[in-house]
Amino acid sequence: MFLEVIKIGHILPCLADPEKIRFIAYFEKNVAEVFPYLNKILDGAIYNHEGKTLTIKREGRLITLHPIKIAAGKVIDEDDAHQIISWIKERINYCYENRNSIEPSFERRQKLSALDIYKLLPGTNCGRCEELTCIAFALKLSEEEIGVLKCADLFSGKFTEKKNELLRLLEASGYDVPKAFIPDEITKKEV
Repeated sequence: MFLEVIKIGHILPCLADPEKIRFIAYFEKNVAEVFPYLNKILDGAIYNHEGKTLTIKREGRLITLHPIKIAAGKVIDEDDAHQIISWIKERINYCYENRNSIEPSFERRQKLSALDIYKLLPGTNCGRCEELTCIAFALKLSEEEIGVLKCADLFSGKFTEKKNELLRLLEASGYDVPKAFIPDEITKKEV
């Protein structure tokens, strides 16, 4: 078996849904070599080969795999977190054991939805981005027609948690995010 242990390191309140949790869990080893195989077999995966991340949309959740950790939001409770971890471990082991018969995919197959982005915007509809509403801004950002830095309220200091989560999600999904604005815990290189 390629991967035996995934340990939960942090459980925090969910930013997008306060009635749920988010968690960070750690792999016992670097699993990045399996990402192109997971990208091939998982529907709705967003693979960033250069950034070494794979984001999965599953049952309304966004789950991002990094080489040595998982970050997931909109998780019901700790039992739900353990079920997600078990599913991820099973998929990783399946891909590793069958890597000779699965053709790896290195392409980014899907973009973030405007709704995924909108949930992490301030929701003030201030118009300083030159869009009428935050949902209009989210639509343009999801299509990469506008940059995240155009959202002045997001960078005002009032929405730090939402900003950090959105930047993490954009970075993990291969969107252009200026490195100076990415929180340190995201930019640390994982071995």
